[in-house]
Amino acid sequence: MRRHPRVLAGVLFLGAFPAAARAQGGPDPATVELFLAKCASCHTVGKGDRVGPDLRAAIDRRGRPWVERFVGAPSAMLDSDPQARDLRKKFNDVRMPDLGLTPDQITRLVDLIDHCSTAACDLAGKFTPVMQTTAEQAKRGRDLFTGRLALQNGAAPCISCHTTAGSGVPIAGGTFSKDLTHVYARLGDQGLDAALKAPAFRVMGRVFDARPLTADEALALRAFLYGANKAGVDAQEALSLPLLGGAGALLALGILNGIWSRRLRGVRAALVPRPRQESAS
Repeated sequence: MRRHPRVLAGVLFLGAFPAAARAQGGPDPATVELFLAKCASCHTVGKGDRVGPDLRAAIDRRGRPWVERFVGAPSAMLDSDPQARDLRKKFNDVRMPDLGLTPDQITRLVDLIDHCSTAACDLAGKFTPVMQTTAEQAKRGRDLFTGRLALQNGAAPCISCHTTAGSGVPIAGGTFSKDLTHVYARLGDQGLDAALKAPAFRVMGRVFDARPLTADEALALRAFLYGANKAGVDAQEALSLPLLGGAGALLALGILNGIWSRRLRGVRAALVPRPRQESAS
């Protein structure tokens, strides 16, 4: 039976309508969550640079194949691709880690970047501005940073690797990674929130992937780091953890050397005079 052209056109329109409705309703929520977990700590789409570049119109600038290759394996391009090397130089030689994404996840993320480059997207998730926090939350953040309070999921406190002003402890902290005194200024409120909840930095990401911060802990740490940044004083008032460790090691070696020299003194007293007595006779 032959269908009337108008009937066929109506069927095609109705079949296409759900897809159009989904497109108008915004991006896929699961892909937004993936972006928040993997990308938002370093990137925005249309909100400005963070640790890495704003991804708005990235596909127009670089082409989709380039963007997909870079999202899938940045470590393979940061040394070999001229455009990737230029980006690394522009953003203080920060190297984007490989994120372990599947081909489907790469496609979905690039689709999201493409969509949100021209449409308004909410890529912040549920977010509480730091201005709405209290002094009590900032104090709790300081205690979480220094380890006075344990993190709920068992991760090591921030002071193990970082220093910051205003911690209130005699030892400033580790120097494995950056001083966080001005991290709020570098990342901004939403960027810092994303970096705490889903860090994309290589070592920190591995540590907190299995032991993530809770939303309340991230908010408290953000409140504390906002105060540290506002004070505007670098973390130089406290002792350095590596320096203190080195001084302790030298002191321990000195004590052991003193103990060991006393042990050998009695042996030398018995052995050294003997050749003299034999030569005199």
